[in-house]
Amino acid sequence: MKLKAGDIFEFSINENSKSYGQIVSVFKKDTLSIIIFEGQYRSRPDIEELLQDNILLFGNTFDAKLHHNHWIVIGNETSNLSSVKLPYYKIGTGPIYVEDFFENKLRKTKDNEESILTYRSYVAPVRFETALKAFYKVVEWREEFEELLYSNVKKSNEIKI
Repeated sequence: MKLKAGDIFEFSINENSKSYGQIVSVFKKDTLSIIIFEGQYRSRPDIEELLQDNILLFGNTFDAKLHHNHWIVIGNETSNLSSVKLPYYKIGTGPIYVEDFFENKLRKTKDNEESILTYRSYVAPVRFETALKAFYKVVEWREEFEELLYSNVKKSNEIKI
């Protein structure tokens, strides 16, 4: 299965609705950077409608759910990808540096940036499903889901480089 940036996939977190995500990048071999849209749908929306939905989650993961057809690719659209904010990360332990999404070390962190930035991480695809369930209060929200919130990616993207 050849996955590529722009692939839109469908999955379910319950019997009554469908959820959607999109591959943002396949920058690193054998890993994917994905977004999960906020909305829940009873039937498959048009891709144009789906792309208007809010982004809830962003993260780096693996292709297991796609490989095993738990997440089904339903199309490909890249027109929205340039508007998806990519995170900055922190690297190192002392000193700590700012790294862009493409692993370029940019500079040492300043003032409060260490608390805004996270280390790059990779999580199992099921964590996205569980975080989405927690967002909809099907299961309890856990602190580990915070790093997947797109709102935090946008905060990291606001630092001055």
